[in-house]
Amino acid sequence: MTRKHLASTAALIAVMAGTVPAIAQTPGVELPSMLQGLDLDRISFETKRDGQREYEGYLPDGTQIEAEFDMAGNLIKIEADDGSLPAPLIDAALPGAVRGTPAMALFARFEEIKQTPRHLEVKGWQENGAEVEVKFAPDNTLIEIETDDTALPRPIIDAILPQAVRGNEVMAQFGMIEEIKAEYGRFEVKGEDTGGQDMRAAFDEAGAVLRFGRDDDRRGGRDHDRGPRGHGPRGDGPHGDGPRGDGPRAEGPRGDGPRAEGSRGDGPRGDMPPAPQFDTVAANQRLTQAGYSAFGLMRQEGLRVLLDATNPDGETVTLELDPQGQLVRETAR
Repeated sequence: MTRKHLASTAALIAVMAGTVPAIAQTPGVELPSMLQGLDLDRISFETKRDGQREYEGYLPDGTQIEAEFDMAGNLIKIEADDGSLPAPLIDAALPGAVRGTPAMALFARFEEIKQTPRHLEVKGWQENGAEVEVKFAPDNTLIEIETDDTALPRPIIDAILPQAVRGNEVMAQFGMIEEIKAEYGRFEVKGEDTGGQDMRAAFDEAGAVLRFGRDDDRRGGRDHDRGPRGHGPRGDGPHGDGPRGDGPRAEGPRGDGPRAEGSRGDGPRGDMPPAPQFDTVAANQRLTQAGYSAFGLMRQEGLRVLLDATNPDGETVTLELDPQGQLVRETAR
C-alpha cells in the first residue's frame, strides 16, 4: 500500500524554503471526474493493493470530503465529515431516477452516499435535524427508508408498500411509521402505535402478517404483558397452554404443530372454548415459514386464537391469530 500526496512544484519549493502551504493537485495526477471542480484543498490519496483508491480533501468551507473508488474508477463511497456533500457531487453520484423519488425530498443535507452490489445507500439529515437513511435496489426502486423519530410522509409509504400490505388491519394500529424495509417479497414496518409504544410488523406480498409485536412487550421481563396466561405453576413440558389452576394437569401426547384444544374435563379448567374455525395446518405452515417454532396448543379467546411459540429470535412468545388464522400480534411470555 502506498501513500501519495498531490503537491504542485511551487508547493514543494515552498516547503524546501521552510514554509508549509496547503497541498494542491499535482499536474499529471488526475482526480476522478466526480471530484473535479469542487475546489478541494489539501488533497491526498491512498492506493490499495487491489487498485482501490481513497481520496481526501477539504472544501473551501472546511468540510472534509472522503471518497473511495474501485480500480475501474467506479464510486464505492463518498462522505462529508462535519458538513454536507455539495449539490454537484450529489448530482454526479446519484442516478436521475433516484434523485427524482419522493424519498429524496426528505433530505436537507447529505452526509454519505455508498454503492454496494446489493443497493445504493444515502444518509443525511432532515430540515429538523433528524437523521434519515434510504436504500435503493440496483433498478433504482426504493427498498428501505428509516427516519429518526419522525413520521414518514404518506406518499413515501404508498410508494414502498403494496396495497395488500397497506390495507391490512395491523397497519391501522400504527400511529407513526419511522422505518420500512422491502426486499425479497417481505415488508417490515417499524414505528409507534397510537399510544406511543414501539411497534413492528412484517408482511408478505399478499399482505399476510408474518410477525407482529410491540417492543415494550419485552422490556418488563417475562411477567410483562402476559395477556391471557395464568400466573400459577406450570408443567414440566416446554409448551404453555393458557390459564390453569395450581394443581397438576393431565396432558396427552402432542404433535409439533399448533392445534385446537377441545374439552378436557380435568377439574379446575372446566369446559374449553370451541376449536378455531380455520385451517390450523395451513396456519402452522405459515408460521413455520416465518421462523416460528416450538408451538403449544391453540386456544380460543373470543374472536381471537392464542398460540404459544418461539419466535425467530429464540424468544418465547404468545401469538394472536384472527378468525382467518392470520397473525395479528406477538407478545412476550
